[in-house]
Amino acid sequence: MAIKISGSTIIDDSRNIVSAGIVTATSFVGDLTGNADSSSTIPQNSQTSSYTLIASDAGKHISITTGGVTIPASVFSVGDVVSIFNNSGSNQTITQGSSTTVRQAGTSNTGNRTLGQFGLATILCVASNTFVVSGAGLS
Repeated sequence: MAIKISGSTIIDDSRNIVSAGIVTATSFVGDLTGNADSSSTIPQNSQTSSYTLIASDAGKHISITTGGVTIPASVFSVGDVVSIFNNSGSNQTITQGSSTTVRQAGTSNTGNRTLGQFGLATILCVASNTFVVSGAGLS
């Protein structure tokens, strides 16, 4: 049964009030969409050639073997996150698409980034067409 907490009221799937008053949570068993234990799973989108990110990639990880990944404009919303795993022994380029700004976390660097062999990078949309990228094997 999925429940929704609204103020101090708990409502079940059928919109019946289950409880009213003080709500005490003892553990977290799902994500904000109500999917039990999905918070520990990051779905994979496996790619074997050059790939341009799409909106449905938010919340996923891209496993890329060749060709690199491009971050396009006007696709993601603030807070969207995509991870990229370089599943190869060669460098992959994370390309700053036209009309986007890609900042390397902790620096003033912008532009394309290189993801080294078997590196892992996370891309966070922080403003309209502005992204921050960080990770292991990233330069």
